[in-house]
Amino acid sequence: MAMMRALMPLPAGEELQVCWEAEDSKRDILTVIRRRNYTLISDSEEDGRKLLVVSK
Repeated sequence: MAMMRALMPLPAGEELQVCWEAEDSKRDILTVIRRRNYTLISDSEEDGRKLLVVSK
């Protein structure tokens, strides 16, 4: 899963916006966020667009 690898090297102070389509993907993304002690800034599912904003 390429998106998961993109989350791994997130530098401190930077934000990453993550979009997904499959329902199981959100669960996997949130698991990585918790394990890496990242901060979930925003979680929105407006207009059919699913977006998470993550920071370290």
